[in-house]
Amino acid sequence: MPHTSAAATDPNGYGAILFDLDGTLVDSLPALARSLNAVLREDGRRAVSDAEVRAMVGDGIKVLVARAYAATGDAPDSDARLRALTARFSAHYEADPTAGCALFPYTAEILAGLAGMGYRLGVVTNKPYTPAISLLRDFTLLPLLDIVVGGDTTPHLKPHPEPFLHAADRLELSPERVVVVGDSINDVDGAHRAGMRAVAVSYGYTRIPPAEFGAEALIDGLAALPHALAMLPATEAIAT
Repeated sequence: MPHTSAAATDPNGYGAILFDLDGTLVDSLPALARSLNAVLREDGRRAVSDAEVRAMVGDGIKVLVARAYAATGDAPDSDARLRALTARFSAHYEADPTAGCALFPYTAEILAGLAGMGYRLGVVTNKPYTPAISLLRDFTLLPLLDIVVGGDTTPHLKPHPEPFLHAADRLELSPERVVVVGDSINDVDGAHRAGMRAVAVSYGYTRIPPAEFGAEALIDGLAALPHALAMLPATEAIAT
């Protein structure tokens, strides 16, 4: 990183694609569940199931930990307590954020193809930057990316538009030329608030049916993304 590419040949004028990470590119649920359950076990609490964790992911690790504790007894009674629990979770998680995880089908092939077409590629995630980079490096996606925005890169998390606008600014593209791909309503809402188009995936981790996100397109797998991009409305602002 950064990946240098020619100008995108998208006939509709889009120049960059920003992907969510957890639940969109990588099935990271096993590592998240393992780390949560390690902290819960240390406090004598029951384990949370994969199904429970799936419904907790998407709003950053602090919220993830708070939801796990609320589901297994009393929620943390102070912000200081929550910060301490989050630090313990992070210690477990960052020791090996890749173990048990896997790319969703065709992820590497689709990203390589899009980069070859000239799209600038990036990741915008609520996961902290360091474990995000570890995951992307371990799955050999990092060389394909021009920008990675973690949950601690900007002051605000998704769905705030700031992480998306930060990425567009680093890519030197107007927001109208950027498409966001994600599995959460946070991705779609954040994209729209930033003036970007959004493509939702029907798999991943969400508490809301993806058809209700309000995205410009909905796909069942990343293999369908090139067709979805071709079907998006032409951008009205073509910038360098």
